[in-house]
Amino acid sequence: MSYISEKVAYLDGLADGKEIGDDKYGKLIRGIIDALGAIAEELEEQNETIDEISECIDEIYEELDDLLDFDDDLGEEGFVELDCPSCEETLYINPDMLDLEDELSCPSCGEEITFDILFEDDEDEDEEDEE
Repeated sequence: MSYISEKVAYLDGLADGKEIGDDKYGKLIRGIIDALGAIAEELEEQNETIDEISECIDEIYEELDDLLDFDDDLGEEGFVELDCPSCEETLYINPDMLDLEDELSCPSCGEEITFDILFEDDEDEDEEDEE
Protein backbone atom coordinates (compact mmCIF):
# COMPACT_ATOMS: atom_id res chain seq x y z
CA MET A 1 0.00 0.00 0.00
CA SER A 2 1.41 3.37 -0.97
CA TYR A 3 1.64 6.45 1.17
CA ILE A 4 -1.28 8.05 -0.66
CA SER A 5 -3.46 4.95 -0.18
CA GLU A 6 -2.63 4.97 3.52
CA LYS A 7 -3.69 8.61 3.79
CA VAL A 8 -6.97 7.91 1.99
CA ALA A 9 -7.60 4.93 4.28
CA TYR A 10 -6.90 7.18 7.26
CA LEU A 11 -9.41 9.78 5.98
CA ASP A 12 -11.97 7.01 5.44
CA GLY A 13 -11.46 5.76 8.99
CA LEU A 14 -11.61 9.29 10.32
CA ALA A 15 -14.92 9.85 8.52
CA ASP A 16 -16.23 6.59 10.03
CA GLY A 17 -15.05 7.65 13.49
CA LYS A 18 -16.70 11.06 13.23
CA GLU A 19 -19.86 9.30 12.16
CA ILE A 20 -20.24 11.35 9.03
CA GLY A 21 -23.72 10.52 7.94
CA ASP A 22 -25.84 10.64 4.85
CA ASP A 23 -26.60 14.34 4.94
CA LYS A 24 -25.49 16.52 2.02
CA TYR A 25 -22.07 17.27 3.54
CA GLY A 26 -21.49 13.66 4.55
CA LYS A 27 -22.20 12.47 1.01
CA LEU A 28 -19.82 15.11 -0.33
CA ILE A 29 -17.03 14.06 2.03
CA ARG A 30 -17.59 10.36 1.26
CA GLY A 31 -17.55 11.15 -2.47
CA ILE A 32 -14.25 13.03 -2.11
CA ILE A 33 -12.72 10.14 -0.13
CA ASP A 34 -13.90 7.63 -2.76
CA ALA A 35 -12.44 9.79 -5.56
CA LEU A 36 -9.14 10.04 -3.68
CA GLY A 37 -9.16 6.25 -3.28
CA ALA A 38 -9.66 5.78 -7.01
CA ILE A 39 -6.85 8.24 -7.74
CA ALA A 40 -4.55 6.40 -5.31
CA GLU A 41 -5.30 3.04 -6.98
CA GLU A 42 -4.61 4.50 -10.43
CA LEU A 43 -1.32 5.99 -9.23
CA GLU A 44 -0.25 2.62 -7.81
CA GLU A 45 -1.02 0.91 -11.13
CA GLN A 46 0.91 3.57 -13.03
CA ASN A 47 3.87 3.20 -10.67
CA GLU A 48 3.88 -0.56 -11.26
CA THR A 49 3.79 0.03 -15.02
CA ILE A 50 6.63 2.54 -14.76
CA ASP A 51 8.67 -0.01 -12.78
CA GLU A 52 8.06 -2.66 -15.46
CA ILE A 53 9.04 -0.23 -18.23
CA SER A 54 12.18 0.76 -16.31
CA GLU A 55 13.18 -2.89 -16.04
CA CYS A 56 12.65 -3.34 -19.78
CA ILE A 57 14.73 -0.25 -20.52
CA ASP A 58 17.51 -1.56 -18.26
CA GLU A 59 17.46 -4.88 -20.13
CA ILE A 60 17.60 -3.05 -23.47
CA TYR A 61 20.59 -0.99 -22.27
CA GLU A 62 22.35 -4.17 -21.15
CA GLU A 63 21.74 -5.82 -24.52
CA LEU A 64 22.90 -2.67 -26.31
CA ASP A 65 26.07 -2.60 -24.22
CA ASP A 66 26.67 -6.25 -25.11
CA LEU A 67 26.22 -5.44 -28.79
CA LEU A 68 28.55 -2.45 -28.59
CA ASP A 69 31.14 -4.53 -26.75
CA PHE A 70 30.78 -7.24 -29.39
CA ASP A 71 31.24 -4.64 -32.14
CA ASP A 72 34.40 -3.34 -30.43
CA ASP A 73 35.80 -6.86 -30.09
CA LEU A 74 35.14 -8.03 -33.65
CA GLY A 75 38.72 -7.65 -34.79
CA GLU A 76 40.06 -9.37 -31.70
CA GLU A 77 37.69 -12.31 -32.11
CA GLY A 78 39.08 -13.23 -35.51
CA PHE A 79 36.33 -11.87 -37.74
CA VAL A 80 37.11 -10.88 -41.30
CA GLU A 81 36.22 -7.30 -42.21
CA LEU A 82 35.19 -6.60 -45.78
CA ASP A 83 33.22 -4.07 -47.81
CA CYS A 84 30.21 -5.06 -49.89
CA PRO A 85 31.07 -4.45 -53.56
CA SER A 86 27.57 -3.06 -54.22
CA CYS A 87 26.80 -0.74 -51.32
CA GLU A 88 30.28 -0.56 -49.75
CA GLU A 89 28.84 -1.35 -46.29
CA THR A 90 31.45 -2.84 -43.95
CA LEU A 91 30.65 -6.45 -43.09
CA TYR A 92 32.18 -8.64 -40.41
CA ILE A 93 32.29 -12.32 -41.27
CA ASN A 94 33.22 -15.24 -39.12
CA PRO A 95 35.83 -17.23 -41.08
CA ASP A 96 33.89 -20.40 -40.30
CA MET A 97 31.06 -19.05 -42.47
CA LEU A 98 33.35 -19.09 -45.47
CA ASP A 99 33.38 -22.88 -45.35
CA LEU A 100 29.60 -23.22 -45.03
CA GLU A 101 28.25 -21.30 -48.03
CA ASP A 102 29.25 -20.42 -51.55
CA GLU A 103 27.57 -17.03 -51.37
CA LEU A 104 26.80 -14.49 -48.72
CA SER A 105 23.97 -11.92 -48.74
CA CYS A 106 24.80 -8.38 -47.71
CA PRO A 107 22.48 -7.47 -44.82
CA SER A 108 22.31 -3.85 -46.03
CA CYS A 109 21.53 -4.16 -49.73
CA GLY A 110 20.69 -7.87 -50.06
CA GLU A 111 23.20 -8.33 -52.89
CA GLU A 112 24.80 -11.76 -53.11
CA ILE A 113 28.52 -11.69 -52.44
CA THR A 114 30.47 -14.62 -53.79
CA PHE A 115 33.65 -15.69 -52.13
CA ASP A 116 35.47 -15.24 -55.42
CA ILE A 117 34.91 -11.50 -55.05
CA LEU A 118 36.16 -11.60 -51.48
CA PHE A 119 39.34 -13.41 -52.40
CA GLU A 120 39.89 -11.23 -55.48
CA ASP A 121 39.95 -8.16 -53.20
CA ASP A 122 42.51 -9.88 -50.97
CA GLU A 123 44.63 -10.85 -53.97
CA ASP A 124 44.51 -7.27 -55.31
CA GLU A 125 45.69 -5.94 -51.94
CA ASP A 126 48.48 -8.56 -51.78
CA GLU A 127 49.68 -7.55 -55.26
CA GLU A 128 49.71 -3.87 -54.27
CA ASP A 129 51.67 -4.68 -51.12
CA GLU A 130 54.28 -6.58 -53.16
CA GLU A 131 54.87 -3.60 -55.45
